[in-house]
Amino acid sequence: MAGGGVEIGSVVGGRYRIEAGGAGEVRYARDTASGRPVAVKTPARAPGPAVRLRHPGIVTVLDAGEHEGRPFLVMERLDGYTLDDHLLDGGYRAAQVAEFGAQVAEALAVAHRAGMTHGGIDPARLLLTPAGVVKILGFGTLAPARTPDLSALGATLHQLLAHPAPPGPPDGLGALLSELRDAPPESDPRLTEEFAARLRRLAQEPAEPEPTEAAEAAEQAERPWQQRLLLEWVPAVVICAGLLAVTAYAIAVTV
Repeated sequence: MAGGGVEIGSVVGGRYRIEAGGAGEVRYARDTASGRPVAVKTPARAPGPAVRLRHPGIVTVLDAGEHEGRPFLVMERLDGYTLDDHLLDGGYRAAQVAEFGAQVAEALAVAHRAGMTHGGIDPARLLLTPAGVVKILGFGTLAPARTPDLSALGATLHQLLAHPAPPGPPDGLGALLSELRDAPPESDPRLTEEFAARLRRLAQEPAEPEPTEAAEAAEQAERPWQQRLLLEWVPAVVICAGLLAVTAYAIAVTV
């Protein structure tokens, strides 16, 4: 077998013909029985029970078995890119990060309720589809409990932000990410669901509107008259004083 487990053109499991290379252990294939495009993965270790998890935010495993003495998984083939790819362009807005986090936490809650963990949440294992759905990659193929899921999610979302947090007290998302990173290592489904709900609320908050000319005019009208006086008259007084000084100097020179 070539790197990644199988060669292009070979048939895995008696029905999955490899059509092209993919990333790492994944190859693009086609189910010769149904004609469906699929992805075939040959992980280094035998998959665990987590591969049976079903949730829109978890890549669906369609089949599993052995090929030439190595385990393989057949998964749905997805279009899109990992969240890690987009970091090269500068990251994501806070509202996007909250939305991604809510989706991932909702999927993790399903796993935690089933007594399973991912163990390696990071931007490279989160695939964003063209429909805006985040899919977790690698469930059931990583060493168990390599990294606590909630702590890893907090670190991942912090990486996805387009810019560091401003100085001063953290905003709602920043405070929540700090809580996630400091979460206990135990996979408590109630805690995961709570974080998912809080991230969902942050994602649904309306964005701060850009100031318009009308809004700026209204804000100016609401200022106290003393503040408006300072803003409007002080510059004029300074200019007049300057003109008087210049005039006085000119008269003195003339005399």
